[in-house]
Amino acid sequence: MAHCPSCKSAMTERPAERLYGRSMAIDVCPGCEGIWFDGQELLQLAPAATLALLSDIVPEQARARLPLAPALACPRCGGRLLETHDRQRNTPFVYFGCPQGHGKFLTFFQFLRAKNFVRPLDDREVAELRKGIHQVNCVNCGAPVDIDRAAVCNFCRTPLTILDPQQVRKAIEELRQQAEEPVREQQALPLALAQERLRAERTFAEAEGRKGGLFQSIDVFEAGDPITSGLRLLQVLLRGR
Repeated sequence: MAHCPSCKSAMTERPAERLYGRSMAIDVCPGCEGIWFDGQELLQLAPAATLALLSDIVPEQARARLPLAPALACPRCGGRLLETHDRQRNTPFVYFGCPQGHGKFLTFFQFLRAKNFVRPLDDREVAELRKGIHQVNCVNCGAPVDIDRAAVCNFCRTPLTILDPQQVRKAIEELRQQAEEPVREQQALPLALAQERLRAERTFAEAEGRKGGLFQSIDVFEAGDPITSGLRLLQVLLRGR
């Protein structure tokens, strides 16, 4: 069982969908909501898995969070994790990576940044916040931030940030569309294969001076497997080149 690089609590494995229909397990800390991704799992997390992970962790954010530790250790080899600045699409975020390549540790806030859910407050919004609130807890590490003095956390240097409702809706909609895309492609595949079948039949019939019959011995939708059927069709089309 892996332990959290920050608070040392036992982490919980959560099954997650990997890109291309594969699966994996992600370690999530119940104490500080930090997330550990082995290897390249962060980049391989499927859109549907991102939505599921958000659904699991967001309700837990109501309880007090433990602050980020000054030094973080890899749960695999025990080596010290290094702070690393990265960018996913146009959004900068920070993670703590193992020098041996075992994985990455992200606070839940940095995970939200990586998935384009949050944005920094602008000067006008910081001024409005200062009118009624003088201290907040850093969304990244949990440390107190005196907003009368600065608009960034003194401990981890994270700027004051907001989950903009419009940005959240946009990010969720993008993830949902990405999650549904493979389903739409799979639903459209039989029709696309049938169209390719007809085009191939016409092409080969014309080339060989006959009509139809090319696929009489080949069931394009054999066993309901569009992958196998697609490969069989591809082989026929390549032979005609």
